Amino acid sequence: MGNNNRLLWLKLRTFIFGDPLATQNAEDSKVGVLGGVPVFGSDIISSEGYAPDEILYVLLLAGSLGYAYVLKISIAIVLLVISIFLVYRKAIQKYPEGGGSYTIAKAYLGENFGLIAGASLTLDYILTVAVSVSSAIENLTGIFPWLAPTEHKVLADCLVIMFMAWVNLRGLKESARLFSVPVYLYISTLALLIGTGLVEILVHGVTPEAVATGHIAVSSVSGMTWFILARAFAGGTTALTGFEAVSNGVTAFKNPAQKRAIHTLLILGIIVSLGLIGLTYLAGAYHLVPDEGNTVLNQLGLIIFGKTIPYFVLMGTAAAILVIASSTPYAGLPILLSLMARDGYTPRYFKNLGDRLVYSAGIWTLFFVSSLLIVVFQGDTHTMLPLYAIGVFISFTLTGTGLAKHVWQTKGEKWKSDFVIFCFGGIVSFLVLLIFIITKFTQGAWIILVIMPFLVLMFRGIRYIYQSEIRDVEVTMEASESFHRHVIKLKRRRAHAELIDYRNKVIVPVYDLNLIVLKTLKYAYALTPQVTAVHIASDPTRTAKLLKHWAEHHIEIPLEIVESPYRATVHDFLNYVDKVEKNGNFDTITVAIPEYVPEKLWHNFLHNQTGQLMKLMLLFRKNILVTSVPYHPVLKEAHPADLKLELKR
Repeated sequence: MGNNNRLLWLKLRTFIFGDPLATQNAEDSKVGVLGGVPVFGSDIISSEGYAPDEILYVLLLAGSLGYAYVLKISIAIVLLVISIFLVYRKAIQKYPEGGGSYTIAKAYLGENFGLIAGASLTLDYILTVAVSVSSAIENLTGIFPWLAPTEHKVLADCLVIMFMAWVNLRGLKESARLFSVPVYLYISTLALLIGTGLVEILVHGVTPEAVATGHIAVSSVSGMTWFILARAFAGGTTALTGFEAVSNGVTAFKNPAQKRAIHTLLILGIIVSLGLIGLTYLAGAYHLVPDEGNTVLNQLGLIIFGKTIPYFVLMGTAAAILVIASSTPYAGLPILLSLMARDGYTPRYFKNLGDRLVYSAGIWTLFFVSSLLIVVFQGDTHTMLPLYAIGVFISFTLTGTGLAKHVWQTKGEKWKSDFVIFCFGGIVSFLVLLIFIITKFTQGAWIILVIMPFLVLMFRGIRYIYQSEIRDVEVTMEASESFHRHVIKLKRRRAHAELIDYRNKVIVPVYDLNLIVLKTLKYAYALTPQVTAVHIASDPTRTAKLLKHWAEHHIEIPLEIVESPYRATVHDFLNYVDKVEKNGNFDTITVAIPEYVPEKLWHNFLHNQTGQLMKLMLLFRKNILVTSVPYHPVLKEAHPADLKLELKR
């Protein structure tokens, strides 16, 4: 009955998430440039659609004079795009494992700045999901009035976020296939809109003012000021949100990964630059006035296309791409969290690949946190919007500054031009960041400034706990010698007996060689010499390290490596136990599970509880005995120097 239930569960899981993908087929699950654009670029592509509105909202404070500056602001933003592209191109070239701002800031500015970059990107990704989805649902309330009530809107937001999580849990290729059509259709229709509009104005001599819509904003200030220009520039830079995702996700691209990532970044830079200039030029030429219920994009669609098929395609794909924009964080944040987990700053399970070769723990976390954000803010886009974009400009600033510092210190070939580019990107991003903080502080930006230090402290705390645990369980010379004396003593005591006389078998699952495992092996060997340590080889690097440590310490207990091509650790271990049981050579089979007992109960959150899951699953096997061998760390006073110790893997 248990096997039937397990088979039914496997079939159901396969139906929902797809067939598991083998580690050796990881390259086939990655994306190329054409797939990378919708997966990593949907956020930035969607952002350029509402950036002209953000620019005009501010410029029209100076009245119709603002139209004279709208194109100039766009050109200035494009210069920043070029600078940021060159910055992240260098980041991709130097760090093929990805990480972007986090990796650069940590390497060149120090641990604290690296954690600030990691915290800012984490917040930005979470807010991107919440803002994009809530904005898309709000745009649909006009078509579907039943979505207007708050409770209906919140439910719809959460369902869409769940759908995006499901798509991304099925793998990058699945999401690329699903999102490619609407993304490329939107890009094509937008290009047709801009091209047709330019032809009408430049070739046929259409007088824009004759077809202008809306009313000129009433000037609330006397003339144009530098502060208005700065605010308009900052508002327009919302078109850059999501630009850093490609540098975070280099490992998601097919080989040559760096080359494909740079090409994807270049294509996105060209799309956002041409789209922004084209839209702002047309908006300025037609003297459009953005309105909450009538965006610049919608007005241009009506003017240029009329209520024809291209207009409905444009607006339909524009609404769809707002939802698809949340796919960028689902691709970027899990990779970022996995890199931080390798450095010990986030729980270790974030670095584990799921059945479909994606970092499923990061995807589930993003789903739950962004859904919680929707519930807390009641799906109100305008409440969450002031928090948006601050995180990404912190990362831009740190990346540009970090690379500028590195170039200044190394002074390699063509270092002066690189230094100017990196300084420009870092300084301008910092100025934009200041404008956002100043102008949006009372609207909620202060929340980011409170949460970020909390996240940084949390990251440092997690690393400190892991370092303490590693020191607690590290195999010392004394522990190794004690283990060998224990084994030799028992061998002498059993010298008169044959191995086959022992009808009880003990299996010890092993992830790494440490004091927990040594204690468990000592316990198991005291019961019977029929002891086998079993390692489920889901990570080739980890397996190689274990074999090295096993040989270095001359552990007499045989170590058996069980290949796990689909990284199903518990499932493969249970299969191994089943095979031993079917052999029929033993009267009893005991699984002795090494168990680390943290000093504090909440520290269990930092561990993936694989041992607990093994115990639960083994309860359904009537002929298998299960025992836990707990290891309690020795309590000792912490020393400040511990924070500086490197995390050993």
